[in-house]
Amino acid sequence: MGGEVFVLGILALFTWLIPFFGLPIPIIGLVWGIIILRRRPAKKGLPIAGVVLSSIGLFLSVSYSVISLISSPDDLFSSNNPPGGGGPPASTGPVDWKADGKIEIGEYEGSLVVGANFQVYWKTDTQFIYMAISAPTTGWVGIGFIDSLRSGPMDMIAGYGGAGVAAGNVYDMWSNSHYPNWSVISDPDTGGQMSLLERAALEEIPAASDESESPPYTVLEFRRRFTTGDAFDLPLLSGPNLFVWAYGNNEDVRATPTYRGYGVLELP
Repeated sequence: MGGEVFVLGILALFTWLIPFFGLPIPIIGLVWGIIILRRRPAKKGLPIAGVVLSSIGLFLSVSYSVISLISSPDDLFSSNNPPGGGGPPASTGPVDWKADGKIEIGEYEGSLVVGANFQVYWKTDTQFIYMAISAPTTGWVGIGFIDSLRSGPMDMIAGYGGAGVAAGNVYDMWSNSHYPNWSVISDPDTGGQMSLLERAALEEIPAASDESESPPYTVLEFRRRFTTGDAFDLPLLSGPNLFVWAYGNNEDVRATPTYRGYGVLELP
């Protein structure tokens, strides 16, 4: 019986990473171990070890669950912010939208800044969403729409800029998971379709005479339908839409991101 308690203690040290669902195992191990110690006080070795491990697992699981409850979505994976703001100015007033990798003042209706100076811009009509994402990097940037914070697939748009606007550097991608890691592949390679009706990427490097000392940044712009009909795209709905933001320091959109986190896009 002591061996089972010890095994539960070992499991408790690994299941604490699963918020809420990781609680039962350390609780069972802790209670079971105490019962065995009361009934068989002579056999203390493995039960005591199991109780100690289960106690540690219970503490970690409770702490992690509390953090998951009180943390805002974009804080859960946020890393230290890099220096400098970068990016284009906030938008006010109507301006015709175009996919050119340049965010004009008034081109978008809403904007959001999440961790690590990642910026999101959007506007909508009855059929389409028009978006831009910007990050202080000369590498790739991406945004992935998800159904839940901890599990499920990710519908990702990612790309990188270069010398001038290059539509071919923006990709419609898919991953079967997004936490803790993901493995993305382009929609056409999975049997899906390119659902970005217009797209562009541009890398902006401030002039040497720019006294603001803004870092280089990369901008992606794209237009897509709210519901594309592609099995490898998630629909965007009125109300809150969860997303993963990420960017890296090179042009490999499948590489591990340097910064990433969560955000919520509120659509009308």
